[in-house]
Amino acid sequence: MGDRSHGYLPVINAARTVNVADLKAGDLDSAGHPVLHFYSRKPPEYAVYQTRERAMVHFADAPDVSDEQRKVLAQLAPLRGETNALIDDWREKPDRYHTLGIIPRRNGARIRQRAARYDRRIGDALIVALEGDLTGAGAVLQEIKDDVIEERVGWSRFEYLLVAITIAFAFILFSILFAVLTVPDVDNAAAAARSLATDDATGSRVGRCDATLDPRCFADATNLWRGAMAGALGSFFSIALAIRGRTVLPDLNKVNNWMDAGLRVAIGIIAGTVLVALVVSDFVNLRIGDAGSGELNELYIGIVGFVGGFAERLVPDLLARAAVQEGESPVLRKPEPNLDAAGAPSAAVAVGSAVAGEVVEDDVPPDDETEDGCVEDLDIDEDDLTRDEHLPAASGGVAQPDDGPEGTKG
Repeated sequence: MGDRSHGYLPVINAARTVNVADLKAGDLDSAGHPVLHFYSRKPPEYAVYQTRERAMVHFADAPDVSDEQRKVLAQLAPLRGETNALIDDWREKPDRYHTLGIIPRRNGARIRQRAARYDRRIGDALIVALEGDLTGAGAVLQEIKDDVIEERVGWSRFEYLLVAITIAFAFILFSILFAVLTVPDVDNAAAAARSLATDDATGSRVGRCDATLDPRCFADATNLWRGAMAGALGSFFSIALAIRGRTVLPDLNKVNNWMDAGLRVAIGIIAGTVLVALVVSDFVNLRIGDAGSGELNELYIGIVGFVGGFAERLVPDLLARAAVQEGESPVLRKPEPNLDAAGAPSAAVAVGSAVAGEVVEDDVPPDDETEDGCVEDLDIDEDDLTRDEHLPAASGGVAQPDDGPEGTKG
């Protein structure tokens, strides 16, 4: 029977059961897998063929040659295993299946053909390795793996977009139904939607939604719902731009991919709601053109919610700034000097109170710190001076000629 090299792919030693020349399409190999077709067969050295699971190798009839072939292909086993793991589910794809569990698809045959195309390329890489070019075979396998990952990442981006748009528009639909169906004493849906934004004589925004009758009704509830719906739309718009710019890095794991897309839409919904609440409560003054937060019409609320959902970091940054407590201005101080011999440090001087261009008195060093120790300008008593004849004789230098007659010779 066959064994597994590095735990990745079954490799077959045909010397124990059947020779290379005896293996035919439709027969079972020594591992019990039916042979579908051959990519290459070179009796008695090797055969490369395809099964329903993956591309396989039938090693040489001679045991010493077979062992050497095993050692060569063992170096490619990890890369072969990673590539096969990426296309395993493509080989058995049914003709009809569902994406996200709800979208019907009928391209199963095309996906199986895609897997067969990659299996053909893997078989070519195995042939290159068995012919002695291990480096070239590794390069071919790496290229195959990169191509498979690129295809799967492209499909993951599409799933990411599908999940985002499904959640966003499902929430918008739910919000519209909730706003219409939970308004008391209003039968007409269109009238119910309009009644939530009417003004009373005092100018405050009220509607027929009475908080005493329904605990879900409160002031500015409609504005918050609109902000949430606009935030969902803004988050989807942000995701669409990120996918077009290839800045979204989807996970090949479906659960992680769907969860990330759903969380981004949820963050947009919450951010749109919170930003509208901050604007309505006058905690934040968001001005767009000539319109300010004092003009709370429907379009303004929608734009504020859209901005909150699109710029997902805007609301967290605003909340972080609001959490900072305002205190005293920081005092900048000079670095503390080293301790002197007496162990008493000099006092640090505050710099923040100094006027620009004004010299602080303590910053001016004392006179004795600017002197270099020279005694040229000091008055020394004559008794303290050393006469020239008491000085030691000089050595070195250049002797000067005498001025007397002996020093002038022709």
